[in-house]
Amino acid sequence: MAGLQVYYLYEVFVTNDTGGFAFSLGSVLLILWSVVTVLAMFQCLAHASQRRWVNVALSMLGLAVYTICASYTFGSNDALNWSVLADNFGIAFSQESLDVLIHSLDAKGLQYGGIIFLVFSWLEYKYQTITRATPPIIPLKKKVVSWCMYGILVLLPIEAMDPLMNFIRSGYFYYRDQQSLNVQLTPNHYPLIRSKPNTSAKTAPAPKPQHVFLIVVESLNADVIHNISSNGRPLTPFLNQLQERSISFSTFYGNSIQTAKGHFALLFSTIPSLKGKTFVKYPNLSIDSVASVLKSNGYQTIAFSAHENPNFDNASSFLTQRGYDDYLTVKPFLAPDDAKHRLRWGVKDAIFYKRFFEYFDSVSKKGPGFFTLFTIANHFPFNSMSAEDRPIYPEPSSIQEHYANSIALVDDGIRVFFEALEKRQLLDNSLVIITADHAFPMGLHGNYHLEAGYHEDSFRIPCFISWPTQLSPRVSRQAGSQMDIGPTILDALGIALPSTHFGGESLLSDAPQHPIFLVQPYAKHFSVVRFPYKYRFFAKTEQEFVYDLTNDPLEQTSIIHTLSDHQLTQFRQDLKRMYWSQAAIENNQVIRPNQ
Repeated sequence: MAGLQVYYLYEVFVTNDTGGFAFSLGSVLLILWSVVTVLAMFQCLAHASQRRWVNVALSMLGLAVYTICASYTFGSNDALNWSVLADNFGIAFSQESLDVLIHSLDAKGLQYGGIIFLVFSWLEYKYQTITRATPPIIPLKKKVVSWCMYGILVLLPIEAMDPLMNFIRSGYFYYRDQQSLNVQLTPNHYPLIRSKPNTSAKTAPAPKPQHVFLIVVESLNADVIHNISSNGRPLTPFLNQLQERSISFSTFYGNSIQTAKGHFALLFSTIPSLKGKTFVKYPNLSIDSVASVLKSNGYQTIAFSAHENPNFDNASSFLTQRGYDDYLTVKPFLAPDDAKHRLRWGVKDAIFYKRFFEYFDSVSKKGPGFFTLFTIANHFPFNSMSAEDRPIYPEPSSIQEHYANSIALVDDGIRVFFEALEKRQLLDNSLVIITADHAFPMGLHGNYHLEAGYHEDSFRIPCFISWPTQLSPRVSRQAGSQMDIGPTILDALGIALPSTHFGGESLLSDAPQHPIFLVQPYAKHFSVVRFPYKYRFFAKTEQEFVYDLTNDPLEQTSIIHTLSDHQLTQFRQDLKRMYWSQAAIENNQVIRPNQ
C-alpha cells in the first residue's frame, strides 16, 4: 500500500498535470505523511478481527474504496467527497446516476486498482501477506487505541494527500455542525420574511401576458451564446438571434451547481440549502413558490418535465403541494417513433417541446397559465447523440466537442418552441423566460465536474426574457441570478406582495446592486457576489477570499486585505444571511403557519 500510494502521488503530480510538484522539505514531508496515513488505515483493517477472512475482506474493501477515490481524483481533478454520495443516495442506483458516476471515474485508475487487487489476493492466498503478521489474540484495548489513533490523524489539520483519508475526512465535515457563525433561531422568528413590499419594483405594463413560460434548460453555460466552434460553426444560432429581441444579461448566475438547488432557487426565490436537497431532506417545509402566488392570482400552474420519473428527487410531491396544479412528465405523451430520439437521460429537447404543445393545446383554453418546462437531454457526459445529431463535430474527441454538439440540439429545441408559439399566435402575448438549472465547467480551471468547481465557470448561465410587445430588447449590465426570476415574473404581471420571503429582486427594475448567493454544497464553498467583487468562504477551513472579477476574471488572486472594513463586514453579513436561510429551512421557519 505504501508503494501504491507513492505511485498514486506520482500519477497526480507528474503525469496527471494537476499543478506540478515542488521538491521542498514541506512537500516531501507531506508525501511521507500520506504514506503513514495509508499504512495506519490498512494496519487497522488487517487487525480488526481474530478471523482471517474478516481481516482479508476488510482489507480488500479498503483497497476497493481507495481505488475508487483515486480514480475519481484522476477523473475529476478533485477528491471524492462523501456529500456527493450522501446528497444523492436516493437516486444513486438509477441508471442515469450510475452512468454519471462511471463517467466520473478514470478508467486507468480503475485498472491499476484491479491489478493490485489481484496481486493482493494471490499474495494472501500464497503467503498470507495480509494476515500472517496478525497475532493469535489482539487485545480489544489495542484495537480501540489503533482506531483512536487513526481518528486523531483524520482530525489533525494537516493536508491529506491520501485519497482514502480525504474521503473519510469529507464524511466528518459533512456531519460536523459547520454553523460556525453561531446562527440560531428563536421560536416564532422568521428571518427571511420581508415586512414591506419591494419598493424598487417597476410599474408593470398595462396588459398582462396570456401565458407565462419558464424554460429551465439542463446544464446551459453562459459562454456558449455567440460562441463559434473551432470549425467556424455557431453553437447557438437561434439563441443568438433571440438575444437581439429579448432582455438578456451580461452577468447571470445559477445559485448552485446542483439541479435540485437550481430549481429551488428559481421556483422559491430563496437561497438553496447549504447541505442536502430541500425537496428530499425537508419534505414538510412550509414555503411559498412563484406558482402558489400565480395560482392565487388566477393562473393555472403546470410543471412539465423531460425526465421520465416524476418522483426523481421528490420533485412532483414537493411542487404539487406548493402551488403547482400538476407535475407531468413527457413520457405518457411520447409517440412510438420518439424512442429513436431518446438520449441517455431523456428525449431531445425538440421532441420534448413538440409533445408539450400537444398537451398545451388541451389546457390552454382553460385560462392563463404558468408553465414550467424542465429539459434533461443536455446532461453530462453529453455523449449519447447519434451520428446524425452531431451538427458541430461529427467525430467528437473531447468533452468540449461532445458538449458543443449537445448545445446545438438545445438551441434547435428552443427554435421549435418559439415556432410552436408563433404558430398558435401566442408569441406577442406570452412572457417567456429561458435560463438553466446550473452551468457546467468545461476545463477553464482544469475541472470538468460540478462537484469540484467553485469558480465563475461553474455558476454562469444565460437568461433571456422575451415579451415582444411590452419589453424592449437590451443587454442588462445588472448582475442577476435564479433567485431573481420569481420576483421578475411577479413584477411583469403587476403582482405586489405585502410581505414575502422571496429573496430576489425584479430584473425589470433599476434596483441597486444586490448580493448574489452561490452554494457549492459538496466542496463547501459559499460565495457572495456584489459585482464586480466576489467573496468566497471555504467552510471546511473557515478561510475567506475576495476577488475582483473585472480585473481578475479567473479568480487567481485574493484581494481581501485591500477591502475596507465596511466592504468586508457587508460580505460577512451576507454570509450570515446564508446561514440564517439554512437555519430557517432546517427549523421550518421560512413562513409563518397559515400565512
